[in-house]
Amino acid sequence: MPVKKGLFNFINDINLNSKFLMIYIFCVLVPILTVNLIFWNRISNDIKERETENYNISINRAKTDIFAILEGSVYVSNSVSSDKDLYVTMEKSFKGDSEYYEAYYDLLRDRINRCLPVYNNILQVIMYTSNDTIVSGGSYYTINQQTRNALWYKDVRSSGEKVTLYTYRDRTDDGSGNYVQYLSVLRRLNDFEGSGDKYEHVLKIDIDMNKLYNIFDREKDYLDLFLVDPKGRIVCSSGHKAEGDLSKGYTKFNDIYGSEKNINFLNSQLGTAGYLNGWNIIGIPNRNHILNESHQSNIFIAGITAFVILMSTFLILIIVRSYNYRLKKLSKHMMGVKNENFELIQIPEGKDEIGELIFSFNIMTSKINTLVNDVYKLQIKEKDLEIQRVHAELKFLQSQVEPHFLFNTLNAVMAICVKNKYTDLIDVIKYLSKIFRRLISWKEDLVTVREEISFTEMYLKIEKFRFLEKFDYKIELDEKALDFKIPKMSIQTLIENACKHGIQSIVGVGIVKIKVSQTGDFLFIDVEDNGSGIEDDKLQEIIESLRSEDDFCENVGIRNVYKRLHLYYGDEVEFNIKSEMNKGTLVHYGINKNAININKYTEGKTD
Repeated sequence: MPVKKGLFNFINDINLNSKFLMIYIFCVLVPILTVNLIFWNRISNDIKERETENYNISINRAKTDIFAILEGSVYVSNSVSSDKDLYVTMEKSFKGDSEYYEAYYDLLRDRINRCLPVYNNILQVIMYTSNDTIVSGGSYYTINQQTRNALWYKDVRSSGEKVTLYTYRDRTDDGSGNYVQYLSVLRRLNDFEGSGDKYEHVLKIDIDMNKLYNIFDREKDYLDLFLVDPKGRIVCSSGHKAEGDLSKGYTKFNDIYGSEKNINFLNSQLGTAGYLNGWNIIGIPNRNHILNESHQSNIFIAGITAFVILMSTFLILIIVRSYNYRLKKLSKHMMGVKNENFELIQIPEGKDEIGELIFSFNIMTSKINTLVNDVYKLQIKEKDLEIQRVHAELKFLQSQVEPHFLFNTLNAVMAICVKNKYTDLIDVIKYLSKIFRRLISWKEDLVTVREEISFTEMYLKIEKFRFLEKFDYKIELDEKALDFKIPKMSIQTLIENACKHGIQSIVGVGIVKIKVSQTGDFLFIDVEDNGSGIEDDKLQEIIESLRSEDDFCENVGIRNVYKRLHLYYGDEVEFNIKSEMNKGTLVHYGINKNAININKYTEGKTD
């Protein structure tokens, strides 16, 4: 199976982060986006289907309401046309106005308007008659020449139908000259044949156009509606969009929308009654509504998609971090083993395969460390020999002055000072005597910080006596750090260097500062002076000499301190030197407290 093996080899060569990224993209991100794309497409189709259904419901609802208004008007016309008493009265020739008014108040006044409280969609009901013996007014008017010239009158005369629906525009009766739109149900009253029919009677019922506009406005969220008469003229439209200037005639629907090919019109005949032939209600879908619906669904789907992606991404990141963090730790410690650092992995291992691997690594490392320690015992002995060699160097320094000669001389000088009452000299000689005694009786190589500070302070007092006002010192101690043990003369040697190389060459007052502090798990010791400082090249040379194996290089004192610290505490020591010309030098070292407590050399080692 070379192909299969080659594929596995290719996968094995991809780093773990890239593998997780591929899993995330192809197994999480792509499926989520695909499913949501399908879901979005399905929702979009559902919205379109639902909106199409809503459009049909909207246009049918508007058609039903308008038809109800028109049917109500026709019902009123039927009621009037079937009123025989009204018909007989209107066929009567009145001898004078008084006789007409008597008939008017007795019968005619509210005769044709009695249905208006129920049918409040009707604006007014007017009966036109050729009986010129009546007095025009109220709801009754004679057919004069102006009426005969009216288009609606000509239409009802020419129509063969009993009931006609007619629209026209005419000036208002208030004298303003403004035009108004009318939609009227017209009916010729000739239902009582054989009753004489001396006169012509026409019933005109004007529909309240505001009611139609209210219906159209109610549906504007779904459709822009148009009421179109048999001639294709727009009688009424949503928001008065298409009526135009009423004084300039009608606007035809096809003149506005006839050339539109991208609009899906909903066209519905207003009714099947004869007077409604050719009357249509046309709806143009309101795209803003479907766009809003689509936008809301898109936001919803996008929100769900983002939430699912974020949650899956979050979980993937947690899982990847769990693997990646522990594998990096394992890799780092394996490199440490390569560099002979057998530190255990101190993290929660977990119970999965990587946790078992870390557990096995820790067991293996512990066993290797045990074996390596056995091998290193010989090297430890060599370290002991190195310490003895350093002790020998110290002995050599101590032996440069004959101890008994020094003590005898110092005692003789002190006796003379006491005799002559040289008080300052007495203290200095005491300090000097104690220093020499300490150097001669070396005993332990490790002393407490308290002892080292006491010894160093005696040295500082001697220096103070030498330089008087040109020298001063400051000691800042942390009481918690005074009982830790450090190599003997690891502070005094640094003070001596500061006095000798730092402050002797300056003009002003030389100041040496000692600071002992404990921070966290570290004991810190700083020796600082305000001397002439060290040039950068010279400072670099000193730092390099600290790590040099050359036993005869310069800077013996500070190198001795550095080596003794590393012999005792190994990598648990930090040692830094900072200097700035004409501002001074700071020597800093820190020791891990755990290393102080468990250092591997005998604290009581003697000469």
